[in-house]
Amino acid sequence: MRLIYLLAMVALLLPTAVFAADSPEIMRCGFCTSIEEREPVDTPETIEQGQQTAYFFTEVANGSGQSLTHKWYFNDVPIAEIPLKVGTDRWRTWSTKQVWHLTPGTIKVQVSDTGGKILAEETITIQ
Repeated sequence: MRLIYLLAMVALLLPTAVFAADSPEIMRCGFCTSIEEREPVDTPETIEQGQQTAYFFTEVANGSGQSLTHKWYFNDVPIAEIPLKVGTDRWRTWSTKQVWHLTPGTIKVQVSDTGGKILAEETITIQ
């Protein structure tokens, strides 16, 4: 009877362990002023009003063959949803948004997996 119970528990927990190992993990993410050689350049505390473009960089591990989404918000209103393919187990990617026309406020980017699970979130202020 104990053996059956033990096998049942292993059968229930094994899919969870396998899924967890395959879930993308965000290693780094954040706003930057540009990208050079697949790396973020300058990580500002704020964005100056009138700046042309905002960049959001993400480095992911364990995400080969999956997709991520950068969902951009301005003052908590969605303004863009950008799908990004993950090519290998360690992958660096980014998205951009034109921000020159935005008034002072808050930009937020949520990084989510294909199931919609939020993996990371960062905010920055436009002054």
